[in-house]
This record gives sequence, C-alpha cells and structure tokens, in this order.
Amino acid sequence: MASILNFIPQTYQTKSGKSVVIREATPEDAQKLLDLKRQYLKETDTIPLFDYEYTNTIEEEGALIQRLKKNPNCLLLIAENNGNIIGNIDLTGSWRKKMEHTAMIGMGIHTAWQNQGIGTLLLQNVLTWSTQNTLLKLLWLEVYATNLPGIRLYKKMGFKESGFIENFFLEEEKYIDKVTMIINL
Repeated sequence: MASILNFIPQTYQTKSGKSVVIREATPEDAQKLLDLKRQYLKETDTIPLFDYEYTNTIEEEGALIQRLKKNPNCLLLIAENNGNIIGNIDLTGSWRKKMEHTAMIGMGIHTAWQNQGIGTLLLQNVLTWSTQNTLLKLLWLEVYATNLPGIRLYKKMGFKESGFIENFFLEEEKYIDKVTMIINL
C-alpha cells in the first residue's frame, strides 16, 4: 500500500485582498463543512444534488473526512477565512485496484466567495499534491455543459474534455448535457 502524502497548509490573498488558508480538513471541521455544503447546494444550479438530498449528520461528515484522510489516493481540502470555511474540494480516489491510479474531483464555494479565485487556489493545491502522489496518474471531473465559467477554469488548469453525455442532468425542468474532463499527471 502506498504511504499517505501529507498536505502542507498554504496562505493566499484573494482578488479582493482577503487572506485565505488552504488546508486539509479534520473531523473537527465536520459541522462547518456541512453548513458550507448545504449553503452552496441550496444556491447552485451547477451541482447535481439538492441541499435536502445531502443528509450527512455531523458524525457521518466527520467519518467521511477520516475516510478520505486515511486513503493514499484521496484528499479533502478546505479554504478558510478567519475561521470560516468558504470552500472545499475533494479528491476521491478509486478503491478498486485496477483504478486506484484515478481520482474524481468535486468542489464547492460559498456563494459570497465565488469569483474571488478560491476555486483556482483549491484546484492548484489538489494538482500540486496529486503530482507528488506516486499512486495517482489521472484526475477527472464531471461538469454541466452550461457551466462555462467552470469549464474555462478547468481548461486553464490543464484539464481537457474527454466525454460528453446528452441530457444527463435535469435542472429546473431543463435537460443539460454532461462534460467529463481529465488531466493526466
């Protein structure tokens, strides 16, 4: 089994000059992380999950954080400002031996903090960590075809489109195509 690669916290300035720390989540973050996820799920039209469908308890969220922490091909980072969690990104590696070199990315940003460069910071840190992880060779994500800012961000970070499924998501009575994007490490 591969060893766990530690993540070193980093401090940055947003586009508006606010300080943001990117660090690995801990079980103590469970409540704040739950609150963040419920906030952006309630406000989004680009994540295929309603806030009421995310039913984790504090204990389950803490267990999720622990599970990701102990797997060598997984990482859960948070963006934090003055003790408030304002964004998260998870890298969920496959548990299947034949696919353990792959990991899926999921990300969310508090609506008040969007368009401040938080997504770029989170992605940069995941990519840096992943390139140092000898187990990982391919990262992938799924995005609404209508999420043009997200697609631009992923392309800027080196992802390329690798798949497309028509009418995959149903958002507000309208079908939306799914784009799969990958980056080879």
